[in-house]
Amino acid sequence: MSVEAELVGKVRGLLEKRFGGAGKESRARAFAAYDSNGDGFIDGDELKQVLEDAGVGNGFTRGMWVKGVMGRMDSNGDGLIDLSEFEAVIGGGSSDDEESE
Repeated sequence: MSVEAELVGKVRGLLEKRFGGAGKESRARAFAAYDSNGDGFIDGDELKQVLEDAGVGNGFTRGMWVKGVMGRMDSNGDGLIDLSEFEAVIGGGSSDDEESE
């Protein structure tokens, strides 16, 4: 399993546990919940909380995880993750766009 697949799996597990599924609606709710300042983006500090809640890394390594994940998800290079960038990685073209709630 690749590191990215493991990361996506852990974040999807968090979505299942806290937001009732990993479908598009749950992903949007999770994005809004972690966008703590309501600016429509997930910044490095907010991403750090996502990773902590998903059980990725530890207090010593999470900063490196944030840098790596931001580099992968932030497709336009603005240092922020918007919903479409979040969807592109966490949604990953999956067929789980229907909620099973």
